[in-house]
Amino acid sequence: MLYRMDPRIEQRAWLESVIAQTGIPPTTLAKRAHLASTTLTRFLNNPTHANALSARTIAAVERVTGIRFGAGGAPPSGFGEPEADAFDASRASAELAERIEALTASKNSLTVWRLRSHAIEAIGYLPGDILIVDLNEPPKRGDVVCAQLYDWSRMKAETVFRLFEPPYLLAAAFDRSQLSARLIDKEVGIKGPVIFSVRPRAA
Repeated sequence: MLYRMDPRIEQRAWLESVIAQTGIPPTTLAKRAHLASTTLTRFLNNPTHANALSARTIAAVERVTGIRFGAGGAPPSGFGEPEADAFDASRASAELAERIEALTASKNSLTVWRLRSHAIEAIGYLPGDILIVDLNEPPKRGDVVCAQLYDWSRMKAETVFRLFEPPYLLAAAFDRSQLSARLIDKEVGIKGPVIFSVRPRAA
């Protein structure tokens, strides 16, 4: 069984990423999106908030910032060095941005990440590689998958990339200290398999 994320966790991670990327405070963002001033602050400041953001609120924030919900985002704070960052085309070379655009233009279920860890280097994925994940594709045994590890007490999630060998997620690193197996349980959510990877040219 694959466990999916409590929508509040994913929404909070996305909203934190939006605020970090744009530098817009929550109250200002709410005002620009024509929302009540407490709509975002109340949701962000109370980890036990009972309600998820409404589709209307998410659409309003998307419209103001241009950052689509479900298209990835910087992993939230609280877990140390992140293993992957959302791919930012504005910071990439024109050639790389165009290549990623060509690979992702046909489907809106794809998210794009830049790998930062050595956790799967033994199977060919290096820090700096661009990984494209299909959120609608069920993973198969042996796939590299994007997964999220949940901290339910803090309503946070950490994004990682691991080898899918149910009932476990496996690291595949040359550094033995990074080798680990993680049982796929209610604290693990599988986002989707990696369907393409791109290695940027060295500068």
